[in-house]
Parts: sequence; C-alpha cells; structure tokens
Amino acid sequence: MRLSRLFTLAIPVALATGGAAWFLNLGQPTEPRLEYETAVIEKGTIRRIVSTSGPVRALVTVSVGSYLSGPVESVNADFNSEVKPGDVLAKLDRRTFAAKVAEAEANLLAAKAALANQKAALIKAEAVLLNSERTIERQRSLAQKKFASEQSLDNAIRDRDVARAEIAVVKSLIETADAQIVQRQAVLESARVDLERSEIKSPIAGTVISRSVDPGQTVASSFQAPELFKIAQDLSRIRIEAQVNEADVGSIAEGNPVTFSVDAYPDREFEGRVTQIRLAATEINNVVTYTVIIEAKNEDRRLFPGMTANVRIESARRDGVLRVSNDALRFRPRGEIAGSDGGTKGGADRSARTVERLKGELALTDSQAEKLKAEVQAIGAEARADSQGGGFAAARPDPSAFRMKLNMRIEQVIVPTMSEEQRKIYERWKKGRESTRAAALWALDAAGKPERRMARVGLADDQFTEIVGGDVKEGDKLIVRVREAKK
Repeated sequence: MRLSRLFTLAIPVALATGGAAWFLNLGQPTEPRLEYETAVIEKGTIRRIVSTSGPVRALVTVSVGSYLSGPVESVNADFNSEVKPGDVLAKLDRRTFAAKVAEAEANLLAAKAALANQKAALIKAEAVLLNSERTIERQRSLAQKKFASEQSLDNAIRDRDVARAEIAVVKSLIETADAQIVQRQAVLESARVDLERSEIKSPIAGTVISRSVDPGQTVASSFQAPELFKIAQDLSRIRIEAQVNEADVGSIAEGNPVTFSVDAYPDREFEGRVTQIRLAATEINNVVTYTVIIEAKNEDRRLFPGMTANVRIESARRDGVLRVSNDALRFRPRGEIAGSDGGTKGGADRSARTVERLKGELALTDSQAEKLKAEVQAIGAEARADSQGGGFAAARPDPSAFRMKLNMRIEQVIVPTMSEEQRKIYERWKKGRESTRAAALWALDAAGKPERRMARVGLADDQFTEIVGGDVKEGDKLIVRVREAKK
C-alpha cells in the first residue's frame, strides 16, 4: 500500500520536471550545424569568351553592272553559275552600237581623204611658188637689159608672195586635217568600246550569287550603272562581320581564335580567326558596336553567304594555371563584413606573409625585405591609429587602401635601392598586378570553421577564375557554399 502511494506521487513529479525542462529548452535554441561545400584548387585552362553574331560574307564580292542602256538580248549566266574572267554573262542589243562604229569609221575615212586633198594642195602651192621665183629672175634680167618694164618685175614679186601665203594656208589646213583624224579615231575607239561593252563580262573568277536581269528587259544607266549580277570570288574561304559591343572590343585583338556555328548545322562547330577590327563605330539606340572581321575556311562549301553565325571569340587563354570555381569568390560566411582583417593577430600574420611573398616575387635582398617589413608595419600602425574611436566599421581597414599605400611605399623606398635586374622584375610584376586583383577566399581551419585566405586572381571565364598568387596553393579546398545540416 505504501509503495503504491509513493509510485502515485512520483508520476506527477516526473511529468512536472520533464515539462519544465522542455519549456526551458524552447527559449534556448541550439545553434544549427552547418555543412560546407568546397571546391579544389587545380590546374587547368581558362578561356575568356566574347559571344556575338554576324552575317557570313564572301571574302570578295563584285557587283557587275552595265555602262550602257538598251534592251537585253540574252542572259548566259544564272544563279550558282561558275564563271571565269572574260566569260559573257549577258548581251545587250548590239545594232545601235554597231551602227555608231560604222559611222565613226566613215567619218575617219572622210578625214583622211581631206588630209590627202590638203597635201595635194600643198604640192601645187609649192610648184606655184617655185614658178614665181623663176619668173622674178627672168623679169629682173630683162629689166636690167631694158627689155622689160619695172611693172612686170613688181607683178612677178607679188605672185611669189601670194604663192608663199597660199603655202602657209595649206599647211594650216593640213594640221587641222591631222587633228580631225585624231578626233575621228578617238570617236571610233569610243564606239568600238561601247560595242564591246554591250557584252557584259565577268571581271573575276567566282560564283554568281545574284542575278537581277532577264532577256528582253531594258537596262537604263542614265545616272549610275545598274547592278545586274553579283559574283562571289572564292567561296572556299568566307568572312563574318561580327558586331561587338564597345565594352568587349578592347579585349579582342587580331589573331584571336574563333569558333562559330550556324542554324543550318546546329551540331557542327566551325573555326576561324580575327583578321581585322574596324575603327568605325555603329550606334543604334545608344548602343555602340564595332565590326570585327573573322575569316574561316569553307572548303566543303557548307557555309553560304547571308547565313547568321553565332560567334565565340576567344579573347584570352591561360593553359596549365591554378584555377578555382567562381563560386569560391562569391562566398562569404554569415556575419562576415568585406574588408575584415580578423583582428590584430590575423593582420600581423598577413603582414608577415605579405613581406615574405613580395620578397620572393621581387627577388629582394634581406636588407630590402627588412625595409619593406618596416613599411608594412608602419602602414598597419597608421591604419590602427586612424581606426581608434571609429567604432566597429572603422576597426576594419580597407584592403584597397592598404594596397595603394604599400605600392606607393615600394615605389618610394624599395625601388631606388634595386639593381637593374630587380627593376626589370619589378616592372614585370607591376604590369602583372595591373591585370590582376585581390580577392578573399575561404577555407576550413582545423576546427572546421571558415578561415579567410587572401589571393590575387586574374583571368576569369564563366566557370573558373585564375589564381596568380596569395595564401593558397594547388590542392587547397575552398568553400563555395554553406547549408544547414538536416537533423
């Protein structure tokens, strides 16, 4: 009976105690367990790609027109016809042009006949002059013997002067006749050229890709030569006129490799190379683009002029470099503020690593490294002095400000002490840093907590970013994302 009573009293006490404990635990939630997903730093290839599109064109396209007007008599070439230089593509009605040639030939013959007449007149005038001079001699002899009057002598001299003037006139007419012959020859040559141009011929070897004339059609070339045919010179090679945004054109250079596809062959990838970057800009709706010319082989003639090519230009490439997933650069632990240096001890450790790293990269001597260490410590002291009284946010110095001051101190203090060889190394290092940037990466420490690692990163593509240097190495695992573990 006593045991039964004790058991009856114990049950409510136990329930009350358990309920109180459960109620108290509701107000003290446990910290969730986190699971970190990591990516390994490995060696590989990084390709920076600029994607765009543009039409496929023949390397050389020639528009063939007509200099003359008239009805088309025949058309000898059609679409896709293979032609050679001199092949007759079409003929205009030749009768009008042939008649002009015949007229010009007749006018030339008339001019030549007129020249012959003037030359005969010259011979006649010279004979008259010779006779006049002989008459003067006879009249002078007779006048001296008083057998002829002075009047007769004067008449003979007059006839000689008239004969001389006649010769001058005939010579002038001969020069005019010569000029007329030259003119008539030019007119004849022009008429023959027009007659020849009535046959429209191919200027190059290639393929007819456009025809806009039919037999019986009248061609009018009053103001400009109408386009009758369009010929692609060599379709075994093509070019693409890709439009590249102004933000991307600076990274493209002649010789960059290109891959592209067309909708006609979606499963096939073609290769080409950048051959020209045109300086003329095109602006449409405040969007500025530049034309980049890409050349590619087309030996099987699968690519047709006018197709739209989806282009991928490889503007930069790094092979065998350290790389990490882009997600690692985007990761930040919960509560982390960008620019946090992790406290005094963490900042001191990073300062030591910075000096050691720069000593190796710049091939510094021990004395130069000591000077650099003093400058790094001075910069850190300045940052701590500036942060005093600035609150939580001010206690975290800006890494970009630190790098700017460090570069300035290196330029002012360390560079003047460098040898010629060290200066060359420094210039290469400086140029390399201009194309890289600092980034904070996160790895797990021995306790399984996120630990920040500073690194310099360079080229990036859609998946990976190049690691140039810093507190990481090949094989390190970097955090890319975090999630709460399932209970």
